[in-house]
Amino acid sequence: MSCKTVVVVGGANMDIVASTNSALAMADSTPGHIACAAGGVARNVAENLARMDDVVHLISAVGDDVFGRSLLNATSQAGVQVSAVQVMPQERTATYLSVHGADGDMALAVNDMAILERMTPEVLQTYRSLLESAACTVLDSNLSSAALEWLFDTRSKVPFFVDGVSVVKSMKLAPWISQIHTLKVNRLEAAALSGLAVRTPADALTAAQRLHRMGAANVVVSLGDQGVCWCDAQGVGGHLAAGQVPVVNTSGAGDALLAGLVHAYLCDLPLAGAVPFAMACAELTLSSTFANAPGLSLGAIEARLSAGALPI
Repeated sequence: MSCKTVVVVGGANMDIVASTNSALAMADSTPGHIACAAGGVARNVAENLARMDDVVHLISAVGDDVFGRSLLNATSQAGVQVSAVQVMPQERTATYLSVHGADGDMALAVNDMAILERMTPEVLQTYRSLLESAACTVLDSNLSSAALEWLFDTRSKVPFFVDGVSVVKSMKLAPWISQIHTLKVNRLEAAALSGLAVRTPADALTAAQRLHRMGAANVVVSLGDQGVCWCDAQGVGGHLAAGQVPVVNTSGAGDALLAGLVHAYLCDLPLAGAVPFAMACAELTLSSTFANAPGLSLGAIEARLSAGALPI
């Protein structure tokens, strides 16, 4: 357990997932299954860190509604400090709704993240002392450009770990690449930010090295079943193949990967040592029904590494 404090800033939302075993009937009702769970990139990262016994505070916003109260309760019960989550009575809690057809693939999705526009520099200023006391800060690019600008311009002495979230949202990070300690992106986000095509691990390594030259100290590119490529602060890169795991649910694996990188940093591991640890976090999450694996713990991660499921 690290006694250092991590502050995570970004999205907390309710995930609503609808799935059906039959073909979707457009403009009609299709029998299926609907599940709700606490989600959001920043919130998921915070929960994973808490499951690794880290001291973690979440800065986010929820509405004063059923979803908001449920998110606060679930996040607090996981061990995350939620006193810095703003409850905004006139706003809707962020919600992500996805519909999956019989093949399991997402047919459509709708995200309502408007509340995060209320996470203004003025709101963030309220938590200045908390941000200044952190060993590191984790950001997701669900935040507005104004919020990101305030954080990068005023908290530059605190190491930033940043998640790209999506191609469009990751582009908001471009002006502040040089302020990022560790950038975690997928292949599409890496391609968009670097301007390079990313199809293979070799491509991903080249993109990671370019993003490092653009100013990011460390870059990690997740490639799904092709593993992870990285470039560290010295410009040294590598590739780690994915381990063999039963994939139950891909949601949340990238968030667990980033949480693993943060925890490894708190334990003073170099990036080459942090990546296998983070991959173990992601692969334990892939084997879970939930975006935050209830069985994720330091013991489970070490057991996975010790069993040789991943090269160290």
